[in-house]
Amino acid sequence: MGILIFTDNPGVTETRLVLGEARARGIPTGLIAPWDVSMPGVPEVDADLVYVPSNMLNRGSTFELIHRLLILQELERQIGTVINPVESMLRYSKEHLTLQMSRLGLPHPRTLVTENVERAYEFAAGLLDQGRNVVLKPLCRGRGVGVVMLDRIRSRGDLLQFLAWYTRAHAQGVFYLQEFIPNQGYDVRCMVIDGEVVGREKRSNPEDFRYNVSAGGLAEPFDDPVYDELAVKVAEAVGFKITGIDVLPGADGTPYVLEANCFPGYTALIEATGIPIHERIVDYFQRLMKK
Repeated sequence: MGILIFTDNPGVTETRLVLGEARARGIPTGLIAPWDVSMPGVPEVDADLVYVPSNMLNRGSTFELIHRLLILQELERQIGTVINPVESMLRYSKEHLTLQMSRLGLPHPRTLVTENVERAYEFAAGLLDQGRNVVLKPLCRGRGVGVVMLDRIRSRGDLLQFLAWYTRAHAQGVFYLQEFIPNQGYDVRCMVIDGEVVGREKRSNPEDFRYNVSAGGLAEPFDDPVYDELAVKVAEAVGFKITGIDVLPGADGTPYVLEANCFPGYTALIEATGIPIHERIVDYFQRLMKK
């Protein structure tokens, strides 16, 4: 009886923190990777829940995705509880967030998701012609990787050429374009666990429009609960039990939801606030195991 951590990246700090905290509390905790499991059949595991802390369904080959998804579904069938739920992990992408924000009527940057390079070009060129900036993002990656601003591209021929290059380098065939939102120079990450905000950080970067700490941003405590209700609503909409919701306060004060992270990093939040997020995660697991 205990916790099984299933990950393709066991060396990540957050994973080691949760593993160490669970074992320090005397909770039997195992760790396996996709290459430790051969199909058909998943070995019988004596665990109450499976924790998946890495983005193993959005990197690697299509064949690896299918194999890992089937393993997760078998683990879910055998054990019953996977965090985050397998269905939410399978749908995890910026596109899914955009769809949910549209359905909920929540503030979200004007966005286009398409495999059609001509439509991507028309969307970007239209905004640039209006004097607005455009941000191009990979559909599923995090940490600010591949996120670029198109403001320096003046020639429309250069724009089309750049989009063709970008899909090979980062987009893997799917363009995710957003209108850049003039803002107050920071965003706020709300860490949500089991429907409750357990920590917040304010992130800024005077040298870059990306506020990710991994991209050089600075993290500070953010004690105002003003975005908590919004963050919890978004977490529920995308189906995540553990998530980092990134909110961008616009220049006019409107809070725009930019990200709902299925596999959030939180070491910077711990360092900035002193809140032991890994302990809060294990608290949540213990509540689940008592049910």
